[in-house]
Amino acid sequence: MRYELVTPETIQMRESQGLVKDIYDPSADIRQPLSEYRTMLQLIHSDNTLATAYDIVVDFATHRGFDFIQGDKTERDKHRVLFANMKFRPVLVNIMYQMCYYGDAYLELRRNGSKTINELWPLETTEMRIIYDIHGKVTGYVQRPFSLTGLSEEDIKEKEGTLKAPNMGIFFKPEEVIHFRMKWIGSQVYSYNPNEPISTVAATKLYAGNYLMNIFINMPPRYVAHLAGISKSEYATAKGQFQSAKTNYKKTIAFSRSSDPNSKLDIKKLDAPYDKDLIEIMKYLSNEVLKVTRVPRSWVEESGVENRGVTEAEQRPFDVRIQAIHRNILEPQLNMELLPKIESPEETANLDKKSKDTKKRVLLRFNEISRKGEKEILENAGLLRNMGLKQEALVTYLDERGILGLDPDDFEEKQEETPEGAMPSRQRMDKATKDMTQKRNEAGVSDKSGKKMGIA
Repeated sequence: MRYELVTPETIQMRESQGLVKDIYDPSADIRQPLSEYRTMLQLIHSDNTLATAYDIVVDFATHRGFDFIQGDKTERDKHRVLFANMKFRPVLVNIMYQMCYYGDAYLELRRNGSKTINELWPLETTEMRIIYDIHGKVTGYVQRPFSLTGLSEEDIKEKEGTLKAPNMGIFFKPEEVIHFRMKWIGSQVYSYNPNEPISTVAATKLYAGNYLMNIFINMPPRYVAHLAGISKSEYATAKGQFQSAKTNYKKTIAFSRSSDPNSKLDIKKLDAPYDKDLIEIMKYLSNEVLKVTRVPRSWVEESGVENRGVTEAEQRPFDVRIQAIHRNILEPQLNMELLPKIESPEETANLDKKSKDTKKRVLLRFNEISRKGEKEILENAGLLRNMGLKQEALVTYLDERGILGLDPDDFEEKQEETPEGAMPSRQRMDKATKDMTQKRNEAGVSDKSGKKMGIA
């Protein structure tokens, strides 16, 4: 029997019979990213709510880590060592931030003196461009470490160069880069930026913050004191005497004077220049920003209206969002593009020759994101085990739900005690009563016992 190594196609980078969006736009010769990445970066770093929310998203998506499923234990242990040597966890955090900020993220796969991938390097999204044909097949990537401001398309192409004759551009082959897309819609090759729906809201919030800052910088006085019927020299003396007598006075006071003897002495209190309506508007803007990130409002700003039920209801969409990023965006790309490349062709061929039980390739899977969810999964697994689910099926059940690091051999075949809470029809039989006959005869006793009692 002959075995051939076949590299599986990814579900995200494909060549379609249809045409990609705007490919025949006569005004463009090269396809630029859909949004200005640097503008989005500046926008996020200028908004404390948005920056904090994305910190929370990245922390939740990465802090529980990942593991490997399928294959055998030796293969999984080997992958754990390889990923630790490649420093995958900090790389994963980097990739997550770029997807949240820009929608696109690029990971370079390097073979540094090896036949297989042994180094992972995140590429700078703000400088990347994808080279693709009319059907969306990616033919390469180029990094442009120069400013595009004021450059025409011809200037950009000249500075980039080509793959065979590069100028300032750094070119990558398709198999050297993994492209992650946070919001892939239609036939567009690039990801749409997830922050575009709130760009106007975030900019408005920035202007409102600048307005408040200018109020505090140019804080008007709280009191105005008018000194009536005095000269300029008398005004200076009176003002100095008043200030020296009120050295501990915290409020700012503005002085005015008039030499008109008919003017009246007057001291007025000014209302504070605080705009409570503006504060409420800023809270509304912050809530609008949080809608895109799915982060519960009570996690970012203090509020007295949330209770446990409200917080749990808000957290559910956030948990689903994190799990969708794991299962739909990260895992398919890593399992189909990265894992096959860290194994040599010889190892891959050997995997194909193995028996059916061990033929499954090792896959990366992210852990369950919360301890509460983990507890519920384990409780359900316990019920399934009490119903007689086999060890191998039980491990598969846990693997699919993010409870990783277990093997079928880790579970005991039989238990001495009946599991607490098991239904009567599903309880395990006690070893002492496994043989229900107990070697009894027609008299209801065993032959040995009958002789002792004289009734045999």
